[in-house]
Amino acid sequence: MGKKKKSLFFKVLCLLFLVYVALSIAYESGYYTTKARNRVLMTKEAMEQFEEDLKNGEMVDLKTYLKEDKVDYSNKITKVGNKLSNSISEVLTNGISGLFKTLKGLFW
Repeated sequence: MGKKKKSLFFKVLCLLFLVYVALSIAYESGYYTTKARNRVLMTKEAMEQFEEDLKNGEMVDLKTYLKEDKVDYSNKITKVGNKLSNSISEVLTNGISGLFKTLKGLFW
């Protein structure tokens, strides 16, 4: 094995170790637990508000109580990357299905 391959191997190994350490710190600091607890609290508050509105005889729509926290982090680069990825996927899917149709026509 050449020196370059060993160097690449150790770089990848160090990167994986750093990711492991970062995830361990996030887990031990309670980051994920706090996020889950906040989600439960918001759901509990929404349920209490829903029940209160039912008692008061107000018009109830579930969509007002179920809030999605989806944040769109996309930018121009990610949009271009997604379009490129979808295009490549479509070309490969159509190419492979065309290849199978051709092989099927030749052999069956």
